[in-house]
Amino acid sequence: MKKLIAVLAILVMVFTFVKVVPSVQAQNVKTIVVYVGKTTGTIDGKSTTLDQAPVIVNGRTLVPIRFISEAFGATVDWNGSTREATIKLLGNTIVLKIDSSTATVNGYTVYLDSPATIIKQTGRTVVPLRFVSDSLGADITWNATEKSVTVKFSEDWIKNPTEITFWHAMQAALGKALTKLIDEFNATHPRYKIVQTAVANYSSLQQKTTAAVASGQPPVLTQAYENWVANYMLGNLLTPMEKFVKDPSMGLSQADINDFFPIMWKDGYMPDGKMWMLPFNKSVEVMYYNVDMLKEAGFDHPPKTWDEFATMVKALTKTDGSQWGASLGADVDLWYSMVYAWGGRVLTDDYRNVLFDKDTNVLKAVEFMNDLYKNGYIHFTTGYNYQTDFGNKKCAFVFASVASYTYIDQAVAGKFKWSQAPIPAGPKGQYTSMYGTNVVIFGQKYSADVQRGAWEFVKWFDAPYQTARWSIDTGYLPVRKSALDLPVFKQFLSEHPERKAGLDSLNFAIVQPPTKEWNQARSDIGAELQKIYLQKISPADGIKELGQKLRSYIR
Repeated sequence: MKKLIAVLAILVMVFTFVKVVPSVQAQNVKTIVVYVGKTTGTIDGKSTTLDQAPVIVNGRTLVPIRFISEAFGATVDWNGSTREATIKLLGNTIVLKIDSSTATVNGYTVYLDSPATIIKQTGRTVVPLRFVSDSLGADITWNATEKSVTVKFSEDWIKNPTEITFWHAMQAALGKALTKLIDEFNATHPRYKIVQTAVANYSSLQQKTTAAVASGQPPVLTQAYENWVANYMLGNLLTPMEKFVKDPSMGLSQADINDFFPIMWKDGYMPDGKMWMLPFNKSVEVMYYNVDMLKEAGFDHPPKTWDEFATMVKALTKTDGSQWGASLGADVDLWYSMVYAWGGRVLTDDYRNVLFDKDTNVLKAVEFMNDLYKNGYIHFTTGYNYQTDFGNKKCAFVFASVASYTYIDQAVAGKFKWSQAPIPAGPKGQYTSMYGTNVVIFGQKYSADVQRGAWEFVKWFDAPYQTARWSIDTGYLPVRKSALDLPVFKQFLSEHPERKAGLDSLNFAIVQPPTKEWNQARSDIGAELQKIYLQKISPADGIKELGQKLRSYIR
C-alpha cells in the first residue's frame, strides 16, 4: 500500500511540473490572408498593410512575392541590372526574372502560368499564386466570394518533407528518365518527397500491388492498367482522381482539362462513371520498319494497308530462312485493332457480352495473319525477341508500342536506317490499340497532406513541359495537346519525324475494356492466338474455343 501511495505521489509531481508542448506543426504554422485589389490583410490574425495588393491578370491570381516571402522568413534580394529577384528559404533558392515565363528553383527551370511582373504604380513584383505554393511549400486556399487568398506555411513542412511512396515498372532508359523527373519534382517542391520503388516489369508490379491492397498497405501512388484498377477498386482504398481534379484550390481548370488528348482523358473513367485515373505513360502500337531493307526490295514507303503489308513481307522473305518479312508473337493488342479494321467487335459496349466468335469478319482477320505465319512470311517469336530479330536484320517489320523506341534503337545500334509508321488499314478502316498505364492514388489509407502531395506530383508530371520531356526521353506520347507547341518538342519532331507516327495514330486509337475480367481475357487470347499461329489449331476452331472460354467469365 505504501508503495502504491509513493508511485501516485510521483505521478502527481510529474504531471504538475511537466508542461504540455503543442505540436510543432500547430505551433509553427503561419497564416497569411490577403485580398485581391486590397492592401490590407492579416498575418496570424493580426492586421497588416501591404505595399502592393494581389491582382488578377489573364485569369491568374498574382501576389506580392516580397511580402509573402519575408512573412515566411525568407530573404529577398533584387538585382536591378538583370531584373531578377532571388529568394532564399531554408536552403532553397528561387530566382525570378521579370516578364519571363520561367523561373529557377534549386537550379531547375520552372514554367510559370503567368510571368512575374512589376506593377508600375508601386514598383513591386507580383508572381503567380501557384508558383508560391509549389516553390515555397505553402498551402493556398482561394475564396472566390471574398476574393481572398489564405496562405499557410510551416518551416517544419520543409525540414521534414512529406514522403509519398510511388511504385512503378519503368526500367533502363525509361527508369532513368522517370528518376530524372522525380528528382526535379522533389527539388522544386520542397514540401514533398517522392520515394520510388521500381519493379522488374508490369506483371511483377500488378502482383506486388495486388498483395499490398489485400494486406491493406498499398503505396500512395502506382502505375495501373485499366483492368487492374477494376480489381483495386474492390479494396476500397483507391481515391477517385476526380476528387483532386475538381478541387477548387488545387484542381485542374477547364482549360487544363480541354488540353488533354480526349482519348487519354476519357481513359481515366471506369464503367461506374467516375474518374479514377489520370494518364501517365500512354502509348499506341505502331509498326517499326527497316527503311534500307524496303528500299533494296524496291519499296519507297511503308505499307499503308494490310494488303500492302502482305505483298511486302512475301517479297522480303528469303527462301533459305535467313530473313523473314516480319517477326511477331501472339500480339493481343494487334489482334484487337485488326478485329476493328476488319469490321468486327470484340465485346458489346457494356463489356458484358462476347461478340467476336460469332463474327465472320473477325475470322477473316485471323485467317489473314495465319496464312502469313503458315507460309513463313512472318516468324513467330516470343517475349522481346522481335527486337533482337529486327536489330540483326532478320526481318523488315515488327509491331510494338511507341515506348519500344529506345529498345529498338539500342538493338539496331546504328547498323541501318529504320523508322516508325502507323498500323496498316484494314478493309473497314484503320485502328490501333492505345495502351500504357495510368496512375492512381490509394488515398484512403493516408493523410490529407500525403494525398495532396501525390496529386501535386501527378498534376506536375502531366503538365505540358514535363510531359513533352517525358515523351522525348522515352518514346511515350505526351498527354497534353499544348506540349506539341513547345519549342523543345517542335525541335525534337523536326529532328525525329518518325516519332509523328504515334501522334498521328491517336486519331484512330481504341481503348480495351477497363474491366477486371479483361486481365484474364488477355492471357487467354494470347494463348489461343499462339496455338493458331503455330498451326496447332485451325483459326475457325481456335476462335470458337476462345469465345467459349471468355464467355465462362465475361457475362
